[in-house]
Amino acid sequence: MDQQINALETLSKREMEIAAAYADGGSNKEIARDLSISPTTVRSHLRTVYGKLGVTSKIALAKALANPADTPNRNAAGDEELTADLALELDEAMRRERMMARVLRIISNKDADLDEVIDEVISQALEICEAEFGVLFEYHGDLKFSEMRSQNITKAFADWLVEQNSFEVEPFTGLGRVATRLETVNIADLRSEGLQESGSALRVATCDLGHARSFAAIPMMAGDRLLGTFCVYRTRVHPFNERALELAQAFADQAAIALENSRQFNELQERLDRTAATQEVLEAISNSRDDEAPVFDVILRNARALCDAPFAALALATAEDAHQVMAAHHGAVASTVDLYAADEVPMDAKRSFAARAIIEKRTIHLADMRDTPEYREGVPNMVAICDGQGIRTNLFVPLVAGGKGIGCFIIFRNEVHPYSDEQVALVETFAAQAVIAIENVRQFNALQTRLERAKATHEVLEAIRDSRQDEGPVLDVILRRAAELCGADSAALTLGKASEDTRQRLAAAFDMHPKTRALYTDGKVSMNPETSLVARAIVTGQTLHVPDYADTDDYRAGEEVFRSLVDDTGLRTSLNVPLLSGGKGIGALVLYRKSVKPYAADQIALVETFAAQAVIALENVEQFKTLKARTAEVQALNAGLESKVADQVREIARMGQLKQFMSPAVADAFISSGDDSALKSHRAMIATLFCDIRGFTAFCESAEPEETIEVLQSYHEEMGNLIAAHGGGVDKRMGDGIMVIFNDPLPHEDPAGEAVRLAIAMRGCMERLCAKWKRLGHRLGFGVGISLGYATVGMVGSEGRFDYTASGTVVNTAARLCDLAEDGEILLSPRAWAAVEDEFEASSKGEAEIKGIREPVELFSIKAAA
Repeated sequence: MDQQINALETLSKREMEIAAAYADGGSNKEIARDLSISPTTVRSHLRTVYGKLGVTSKIALAKALANPADTPNRNAAGDEELTADLALELDEAMRRERMMARVLRIISNKDADLDEVIDEVISQALEICEAEFGVLFEYHGDLKFSEMRSQNITKAFADWLVEQNSFEVEPFTGLGRVATRLETVNIADLRSEGLQESGSALRVATCDLGHARSFAAIPMMAGDRLLGTFCVYRTRVHPFNERALELAQAFADQAAIALENSRQFNELQERLDRTAATQEVLEAISNSRDDEAPVFDVILRNARALCDAPFAALALATAEDAHQVMAAHHGAVASTVDLYAADEVPMDAKRSFAARAIIEKRTIHLADMRDTPEYREGVPNMVAICDGQGIRTNLFVPLVAGGKGIGCFIIFRNEVHPYSDEQVALVETFAAQAVIAIENVRQFNALQTRLERAKATHEVLEAIRDSRQDEGPVLDVILRRAAELCGADSAALTLGKASEDTRQRLAAAFDMHPKTRALYTDGKVSMNPETSLVARAIVTGQTLHVPDYADTDDYRAGEEVFRSLVDDTGLRTSLNVPLLSGGKGIGALVLYRKSVKPYAADQIALVETFAAQAVIALENVEQFKTLKARTAEVQALNAGLESKVADQVREIARMGQLKQFMSPAVADAFISSGDDSALKSHRAMIATLFCDIRGFTAFCESAEPEETIEVLQSYHEEMGNLIAAHGGGVDKRMGDGIMVIFNDPLPHEDPAGEAVRLAIAMRGCMERLCAKWKRLGHRLGFGVGISLGYATVGMVGSEGRFDYTASGTVVNTAARLCDLAEDGEILLSPRAWAAVEDEFEASSKGEAEIKGIREPVELFSIKAAA
């Protein structure tokens, strides 16, 4: 017994402290930390303790310390050392197994958090490697890393890693070697590799801020793909042994499994979240036909959540706009909202990345706003965004409709953390969906506007129909509907004519300010286009659009009406549409807005339609009043004029018969003169013209009746127009034959000359008609005969069958000359030729026998024009 107690007493104070701590479950690293010695020294002392006490396990050590009587007999010295080493190795192996089992249990737990798994792996690896601190770096490709998790690092080193976020390493560094070689890197002393000369910011920070000396980097692989690097550090020069690093590699592999599992799970979850977000957006689109705001809200909320961004906004503008408008936002600070509200976000591609994205119709992804030429050059709003609001990473995705940029999604982060390709693609999808929402609402609103305008037009037409005696109700409807559909605050309809009035009259008003109404009542609204924009619209007959009254020369010059409109009533924008009747201005329809907001082109077109309807209403009422007045006059006259009217009716009916055989001009002359004495049988010097169609009889025998009628219709229509134009007194037609008399019943200064002029015109016309008929297969010609002499003329017949005709040799001669004329020929009698020979050229055809005339008659043919 004494022997056993003496064995325990052989332990030194340090050995006793280490043995007690180890028996209580402490690890070499923990004991070393508590006693401020190295883990190797701990292990050396334990080997001595095991040898002195003759124990072979931690359990036996604990029992020996608790009950010295149970201490086993000591072995030989050599056997004691071997047994101690084996016992310690066994303890270490069991401890590693327990640690590995713990890590595997955490990884296999479906509810385990990735950070919890990584923290456990780092903790156990630090224990195995007897390292003082460790960092797990995530690999992003192209020698770029970022800190994922860490343990026991100094605050200065931790702050430096956060500030760097994602950083690129040099190939010669430990991380660089792992990335290029895909194998463990073990560096005995970081400072021995030329710390300052290397130029590596990471290595300098690791040594100076992290106080690291010995370093090992272990790759975490998924197949042949590097996921990250597990790094362990010691603050003293004490290289990691290969066995420890092999064990650490096992933990790194478990961490890789956890990372890969998490990545796959996150990718699946992200796809599910994006699918759900897309579905939510589509549902919002289908449920928001008349308002895109709910769609914008859903899109921004999902974009902000799925892209892990504190801020998401939608700015609307086109290349033609001066400023951007914030249509919706999530997470915007008040100062940002105020910038947009104050029109301080320009559509200038040099001063706004959002404007550049809209104008160039391309996505702009800025990893770091401070690393842009605009920030370095001190562009004010860029500096304000970065320094004032702390924005670093920013994403601008344009909304493009019909090949034109109309807006931009803006998503930013306050740290340097670029968006993934998947996140950028997601926001681009959201942008396309936002365009669909905007277009759907635009089409719906356009349809609603068309329906409202159709309804308004119908309402106005009904008012016109129901207000024949008073235009007031129509004008009231027009002003009310025009103001409603165009978003105007007030409206007026003024009347005035440039040729008659010096002042405008207020015919109707809608929600007009009393001071504006007083301007009309007091006669201060002039018809002078130099001082009144409304008068200018009336006089010029052109619509006059004033975007801002306060920005006009008249207002700046202090013109009273302009000053009152702006200063007294707050009116700014106006639309002045003239009322045109017969091409002349008679008034104007005026819309006013209290804000500076120009009217759209379709609104202007609508008001011009309302103006035309107002003119219809005014003219209808005027016509109705005029008709009513004339009706009253007629009724007053009818009492004493019934018999006279009856006589006039009979006279008109009788004189109307004249139009059956006289040209309209001749008949109207007789009707106007009221003298029908010339219609009685009498002798008169007349020029008689006969004409007919050559070959017409043969044509009728072979042609269809419809063709015959069509030819005659064209022929008589053309000849009738020429006869009327040349003032033929009597026009008689028999089939294709026509007889025209000049100098009776109305006198004519040159009857023979006019007859020849008519004949020449007829010949020219018939040449065109015959050419046309020839193309249809009809071979027809035309001939004319003219004679001059005395004949008996006048009315012949009985009641209802009267006819005005001429008889005598001159008539027979003209008819025979027509028969003798060849196609296109105009034949004159000697007397007719004598009357016109100074004006026309003709050739003698020699003498010819004419039936009914004893002596042969010389014939003269009018030459055709050269």
